[in-house]
Amino acid sequence: MSTEGQPTAPPTTAQDAPSAVRRLLKSYDLAALRWNVSDDRYAIVVAILTRGNGEAQAWLRGVLPGEEIRELVRAYAGASCAEPERERLRQQLSLSSSDIPVRPYLGFRWGSGA
Repeated sequence: MSTEGQPTAPPTTAQDAPSAVRRLLKSYDLAALRWNVSDDRYAIVVAILTRGNGEAQAWLRGVLPGEEIRELVRAYAGASCAEPERERLRQQLSLSSSDIPVRPYLGFRWGSGA
């Protein structure tokens, strides 16, 4: 666990992440999901940002600076995410629909209040 304000060493694989993060990645082989592989890191980051609790999000911000999180998500343009998740990423990271294009979506929308 990191001390307030001090970065945590990034994991080698998702298996090394805290349980709050591992729970989000049940459909993956955690030992094969490598932090130093950009595609894998993106999968971990997006799972945390779209479904993670406060513990998982705090861990992420301890291992990856906010600007790097933002640039990673921008580089992948919301790949693998449905529109509600894309909207959530846009809001959390102050990104635009140019950064993460809007995908047609007919279902539930975040914050719809319905």
